[in-house]
Amino acid sequence: MWEKIDGDAPEGTALWDEVTLEIGKQLARGADKVHLVPVPDDEAPTSYATRLQRIQNRFSFLRFVPTDEKRYTIGIGDNAIDMRQVVLVDNPYEDYWRKHDVFAAPPLKANIGDVTVGKGDLLDSMINPPYRRMTDDGKTLHQAFEAYEDWIKQHYFDDETQTLSEYAHTKLGQIDSLKDRHEDVPLAEIDYDYIEKMYRFWRQRPMKRTKKGQNEQRMSASSVRHYVGELHRFFKWLHRSKDFAWRKPEDIDDIDRSTPLDTETVKKRIRKVDTFQLDELCLLNRYATPTERLYLMLGLNCGFGTKEIATLTIGEIFLHQALPADEQEVFGFHSTDDDSFVSLVRNKTTIVGKYLLFGQTVKLLEWVMARRLKQRNPSPDQPAILNSKGMPLDQRSANGNPSRQIPNTFSRLHKRIIDDGNEITKLPFKHLRKTAGDLIRRFSDGEVAGVFLLHGSPVTTDKLSDVYTNRPFGKVYDAIRRVEEYLQPVFEEASDDPTLEQPQAYTSRKSVDRIAEMTKEGKTVREIAEAIGKSRMTVHRHIQKLRERGLLDA
Repeated sequence: MWEKIDGDAPEGTALWDEVTLEIGKQLARGADKVHLVPVPDDEAPTSYATRLQRIQNRFSFLRFVPTDEKRYTIGIGDNAIDMRQVVLVDNPYEDYWRKHDVFAAPPLKANIGDVTVGKGDLLDSMINPPYRRMTDDGKTLHQAFEAYEDWIKQHYFDDETQTLSEYAHTKLGQIDSLKDRHEDVPLAEIDYDYIEKMYRFWRQRPMKRTKKGQNEQRMSASSVRHYVGELHRFFKWLHRSKDFAWRKPEDIDDIDRSTPLDTETVKKRIRKVDTFQLDELCLLNRYATPTERLYLMLGLNCGFGTKEIATLTIGEIFLHQALPADEQEVFGFHSTDDDSFVSLVRNKTTIVGKYLLFGQTVKLLEWVMARRLKQRNPSPDQPAILNSKGMPLDQRSANGNPSRQIPNTFSRLHKRIIDDGNEITKLPFKHLRKTAGDLIRRFSDGEVAGVFLLHGSPVTTDKLSDVYTNRPFGKVYDAIRRVEEYLQPVFEEASDDPTLEQPQAYTSRKSVDRIAEMTKEGKTVREIAEAIGKSRMTVHRHIQKLRERGLLDA
């Protein structure tokens, strides 16, 4: 049942709702038939019948029965008249569909309560809906893609901000790629075999489109999953669209949409090279500027990606504030005003999370808030972190491309570390979130890690609710404290004040570290300058700064 729910929803957004949760509970109790009650108690017969039938059609592998058979039977009749606008003469079932250029699939016998349903009955027309005949309307695949793009622009348009959502921009980009990779064939030619061939093209991980001179690379398994998922959602939309005669094949959901992993990807996962190791985290914090360090801490502390950092609001930061008493009780976690938290709703799953903060994260957010209060519009619902120009971190470029401010900042930090002669795994910013989840799992278990990462899929002690107070965040806080202890070597790479700027770019961090070491050894400024190849004035300046930062005795 969860596979069906997950397959119907956009990537990563599947959730249990009240209806599916109730169905799941009945199945868990061993029911062979799922009983559905009118909602509300006085639900109209037509509404009740239609709703039950939609649920039955969605979960065709289960058996649903109405608790109020009389209301359901009345609703079936009313619904047949209201929805199909037919006059009940002779055989309305055959008469109506004959006029509307469709054919009826062979109807099945079914029992609803004590009522036996046979061919031609109104109940039969609901249980065994006829299939519309797919005719050739002369329209093509690319025309359908373009119509789907128009629908996305309407469906995901925010009237308040007069902008499209980030999700819409992503979908539009994927549709452009689908148009680029698939020929513009007549829709009438797209049957089960053709769709299987389209899915197979992506499942085999085609080569990326690269600029001249660049080495060709295969698409990542993650990217392929997104393209296959969007293509599947497109076909479902096309099937429902009244503007196209195309209808999806009956067994379309049986087509394999999985993405096999290549040998190298499996090896990387075994070697855990998709997460940063402790010594690499030390390097990142040692070389980071205050802004880079802020991103680093939010990634490690809260599992934040670029979107979560960019959309974190002023009102979601709670510095030196204990959890409310009711949350302490529900979480099973004692909290004082020495604790600090951030709260947010993760865009991908719309699940609410609240995170206990590391000491270093608190200092960096204090610095951010002090600066933010001097910038424009510091109201609670506004972003807490702006760029150096006072603009949002997720603001799109002039040509509409997604913002790369945070990933680019992290890439510059990575380059500085390598340019100074260090070795570090080349991983993008998003892998800090993976690293954080891996650390939480190491100091707790997979369930707690899933709650930490705000995954939308169910967990054992979860009530399958969006509300974070029903998720075991107390266990998450215990794990965060253990992770903080483990990361002490990382925090020590920054001074007591992690907001102090790093040395100027033309003096490498290794040279500054060497100055500190030789000063502690009692070497003179002249000896240090000769050893590192810098002027005595430069050495003097860095010794003074190291003393100001508390890294050298005065």
